[in-house]
Parts: sequence; C-alpha cells; structure tokens
Amino acid sequence: MRQLWSGKFWITSATKTFQLFTVYLPVLLIDLAFSGIITNTSFYTSYLGLSSTFLGVLKAVMTAFFVVLAIPFGRLSDRIERRYVLYMACLILGAVSIGLPYCRNSTHLMLIFPGIGISMALFWPAYEAWLAEREGEGKLIQRVMLFNIFWSIGVTLGPALSSYLYGDTNPFRSFYLAAIFSLLTLVTIVANSLQAPAITETSPMEPSEVLYPPLSVRTTYLNLARCANFASWFVLGVLRRLAPKLTKEMGMATSTFGNLMLTLGGIQTLAFFVLGTGYSTRWHYRFAPMLIVQLLTILSFVGIWSLQNTPLWTFLFGLIGVSAAFTYFSSLYYGLDRHADKGNKSGWHEGILGLGILLGPLLGGVLADSRFGTKSPYLLCAVAIAIAIVIEIFVYFTATRQVD
Repeated sequence: MRQLWSGKFWITSATKTFQLFTVYLPVLLIDLAFSGIITNTSFYTSYLGLSSTFLGVLKAVMTAFFVVLAIPFGRLSDRIERRYVLYMACLILGAVSIGLPYCRNSTHLMLIFPGIGISMALFWPAYEAWLAEREGEGKLIQRVMLFNIFWSIGVTLGPALSSYLYGDTNPFRSFYLAAIFSLLTLVTIVANSLQAPAITETSPMEPSEVLYPPLSVRTTYLNLARCANFASWFVLGVLRRLAPKLTKEMGMATSTFGNLMLTLGGIQTLAFFVLGTGYSTRWHYRFAPMLIVQLLTILSFVGIWSLQNTPLWTFLFGLIGVSAAFTYFSSLYYGLDRHADKGNKSGWHEGILGLGILLGPLLGGVLADSRFGTKSPYLLCAVAIAIAIVIEIFVYFTATRQVD
C-alpha cells in the first residue's frame, strides 16, 4: 500500500508505460500513413482521369519492390543497427508523401510509387526483429499479439481517415497527413531508442511460454505457416484490392462492402487478442488447428461464390478474419521464436505475404474479366487455399518420416 503513495513508484510506472507505448505506436502510425496513401492514391488517380488498369499496375510495381527487397533489407538489419534502417524507412515514406501532391500524371506516379515499396521493405523486417529483441525473449507471444493489434488498427483506420479528408478541391490532405504520421513514427522510435531496453526474464515459478521443440520441428512448422500465410494474403489481396470493384458490379452498395471489411478486420483484431494469451500456446507447433482454420476459409469462399446474401457474407468474412489472424500470427511467431537471424526470418515473412498480395488481385482480375464472371475470383481463393493445404500436408508428412 505504501508503494501507491511513493513518487518513485508512479514515476517508474509512468516510464514503463511510456516505453511500452513507444514500442508499439510506430506500427499504428506507419500503417496509418501507408494505408492512407494507398487509399488516397486510388481517389487521386480518378481525379487525374487515369484508368483502373493503371492503378492496378501502379500498386503491383510498388508491391514488387517490397517483395524483392524485404529479404535483403531484413538481412541488412541483422548486420547493422536496426533503428538506422527504421529511420531510413520513415524518411523515405515521408519524402514520398510530400512528393505525391506534385505528381500530375501517370509518369510522375510511376516514378515515385516504388519508394513506398522500398520504405515498407526497410521498415517491417527490421521492426519485427527489433521488437522481438527489445524486451528480451520471455514474453514474445504477448509482444507479437500487441504488434498485430496495433497494425490491424492502423490498417482499419487509415483508409477511413483518407476517405473523410479527401475532396476534389483539395485532394492532397491525406498525403500531408501521411507525412506527419511518418515523422511521428520516426520520433517515437528515436524516443524509445534513447531508453535502455528492459530485459525481462521468465520466472522459474511461471509456466514456460511454450515447450521449445528441436530446430528441425520449428523449421517444419515455420515452412507450414509461411505456406498458409501466403495463401491467406493471396485471398486478402483479392478482398482488399479487387473485391470493391467486383461487389459494386454485382450491385452491392459500397457501404455494405465497407461493413464487410470492418467485420473482417474487427474479428481479425479480436483473434489476435486470443492468440496472445497463454491459452493459445497449446496450439503452437500443432498442424491440426492451422488445417482447421484453412478448411473453414475454403468453405467461406465457396459460400461467397455460390450465394449473394449480406448476413451470410458477414459471417463468412468473420471466419476469414479468424483464419487470416491465425496464419499471420503463426508465420511471424515461428520466424521469431528462438532464431538468431530474426531480420532474415522477418524479411522472408514479409516477402512471402507480399507475393500473395501481388498475385491474388492480378490472377483474380484476369479471371474476373474472363468468361467465368465477376464471382470467379472467390472460387479462385478457395482453390488457392486448397492447393496450400495439399503442399502443407506433403511438407508435414515428409518431415515426419525424416524424424522417424
């Protein structure tokens, strides 16, 4: 009780809270900036009279830079101070945000947009590795949970803010706001770096976060999770970048689609809370839970493809959110868990999911323009998950036979 009246107690508590906040706030801020830029660019290309095809190519080029550079930049962060890589990422994204209002044609946009992919390739692998090392290894599962919650909130709120701020009389406000968010990201990382990292150790009386299996087993499950996460972001790419156009052509109100995506994002965020609890450790390094959520995703996309019913779609989008959370959490956690080359592992994590984002809308768009119709990309998503499951089963049983 005396501690509550101690000034030192309150100062220490405030310092720890501030440090914790500055560890995770950059994730929220950088995704507010990134998603705001992406959304506002879609509006801005319409303002400039550019085609949807050009917009798709523009985002594909940006994503390609991210996919190609994520792994080498992750390895770079293993060799030099990670915060310097993070500083560079923030500065590049801020510069692109300031430069976008001066773009007046497709050539200008095509020249500047790769900078966003470069910035994200610098930021995410370095940040994920930096986060895993920041407070020691004792509570990795909680840090991964908080990381996922913060970026999920940023991805959800960024497009909403951009939509509210956009206007044809002044289409640049979201770009300027993104520059501010980039600067604030840099400031919070600097503020956190000025403090000594608090290394926490698991008490001998506390249950271990997970019983660490041998390296061969951890490598097998990392490969399984990467395959599942690739398929998840393949379908998320279809839903986030292609489905707005598809649902509109199906006669669905744009607000209805927005509500569906809020459902997906909200359920995904709630799932991250559950995955960050000690209860979820019983699912670690087990194949059955990952297989179940993917099978539910296949059923969800078959339902979306076969029936156009808003209440049903809302439920199915929620199931997809659960699966997306599970596979993302597994891929990131298994890559950071007890591995020394965390930057390299995070680079592979980001590069693989980025490839899914690139291929999903690209293949889905081609299929939608074919004779199979506007709902065919949803069936493609179900097929993609099924193929991933077949590959995972092959990897799992191959590894099992090698152990035996």
